[in-house]
Amino acid sequence: MFSDSSEKIDSSFKYLLISRAARSTALIYVTLALSLYLHALGYSVIFIGILYLFIVLFSMAFTFVLGMVDDRIGYSRSLLISEAAPLAALIALSLSSNIYVISVAAVIGGITGTAGGMRGAFSPGMTAFVASNWPEEHRRVWMLSKINVVASVFAVFGGILLIFHGYIAPIYGSIESFRLLFIVSTIMMAVSFISLFMLRERFRPRKTTHVMKRESLLYTLRIIGPNIINGAGLGIAIPLLPLWFELRFNITVSFVGEIFTFAYIAMAIGSYVSGKYINTAKFRAITVSSVTRIFQGAILLVIAFSPFVVLALSLYSLRSGIAGLGAPMRSAISVRGIGKEDFGAASSIQGVSTRGSQMTSGAAGYLMDIYFPLPLIIGGVLQVGGAALYYRLIRNWEKQREVLVSPGKK
Repeated sequence: MFSDSSEKIDSSFKYLLISRAARSTALIYVTLALSLYLHALGYSVIFIGILYLFIVLFSMAFTFVLGMVDDRIGYSRSLLISEAAPLAALIALSLSSNIYVISVAAVIGGITGTAGGMRGAFSPGMTAFVASNWPEEHRRVWMLSKINVVASVFAVFGGILLIFHGYIAPIYGSIESFRLLFIVSTIMMAVSFISLFMLRERFRPRKTTHVMKRESLLYTLRIIGPNIINGAGLGIAIPLLPLWFELRFNITVSFVGEIFTFAYIAMAIGSYVSGKYINTAKFRAITVSSVTRIFQGAILLVIAFSPFVVLALSLYSLRSGIAGLGAPMRSAISVRGIGKEDFGAASSIQGVSTRGSQMTSGAAGYLMDIYFPLPLIIGGVLQVGGAALYYRLIRNWEKQREVLVSPGKK
């Protein structure tokens, strides 16, 4: 899997795109469907929220352990290991509707999180793999943009699978229709898993520390603080959002799929525009990253009080497009101040901070039970606050670097 040839590394990138396309279709469907499936089985929003708490806990531990070793074993191998878990989980979901099987599968597979179009793009080792293979930040942003575009486009097919549920449910019943579509997702996840065997990655410096160097750690701390706040907001607002739409507007499962399908199209457009037109010297990456996240939080606040489903759909699509604009640059910024031998550990710790803070998803069901708009209100406020802190910490780091490299400084 290792190579010193840039041509082979660049050539193998298409297999990563194939993997992210298939993975996105599979995971978007199951992420959208899981809360709806559990509700159809008769479980309350409170139970679903508690289950999501355990899913996040396991995902956090898995990400941390894998991140501690992938600087040593290779990022492409880390991608393979992280892909095996959701593949096994989807097989289990396809075979059984027993709540114990569903719960164990969902926990081990990490089947939760935000139902955004980039849900299928990122897994442990992904950001580190791109950072290691393409050292120049401009090139990294372009590669990440391509990944996000592909993931968002194929997320549309995940949404279409949910829409298709409405057509087959009259024939097979609601529960069996969910399971039949889990089988389709399993096939797509298998395609993703197989594609990862074709990746090539650059030889990396030998790991000289147990975790990471001091400089990498200090920069990582600047990232994880805002990530914790933002992740807490997302954990409250997003994982149960498909169910929120269904219950808030009394719409069908298929309609929920349509809402997210439009959102994924918008996110794909946003990611493409980011890589093609925003990824230039005219735009400061930290400004784009922060402003887009502020708008994401503000739009959640508006959606919380939307009286009409069409308005909520339009606002969520706008939010997704804005998310697509900022995501590639945020991913590149996350490894900007990290040493080459620390990409895996740093991205893992950053991922753990985000996943850990999303344990607030356990409270989402309770908040919905108290006051329906409450999860989106709290989530939106936290995302705006996290974005403001993110800008301040990273911009201060940039200013320090500018002073160090300015003329006349030794």
